[in-house]
Amino acid sequence: MSEQAWSAFQRKMARAWGGQKTWRGEKGSDGRGCVVSLETKRRKGGRILSADVEQAQRQGKEDGLPWLLVVAGHNDRHPKAVCDEGWLRELAKAAGLLKEEEQGERGDS
Repeated sequence: MSEQAWSAFQRKMARAWGGQKTWRGEKGSDGRGCVVSLETKRRKGGRILSADVEQAQRQGKEDGLPWLLVVAGHNDRHPKAVCDEGWLRELAKAAGLLKEEEQGERGDS
């Protein structure tokens, strides 16, 4: 994979999440100033690896932000995103897509 394509993908995702692409060798997530701790991967087939998820989780904890992993394959127009399910549920509630859970109701089925 070309460095240019990976860099363009990282830049596009960082901008989409309100930040800027970090420079090579810069410590932290792949996006500086983003509202999430962003990790991006671009690889053939767009496979999501458990090591990538673990890296995103560690970086999110270090950054003190919700973590987000975005993975794209070559020529992928629809990258895949992986994030903490609890954070996603809170976003959906804030957007009015989900009702608040009734007291005593559990969603761990």
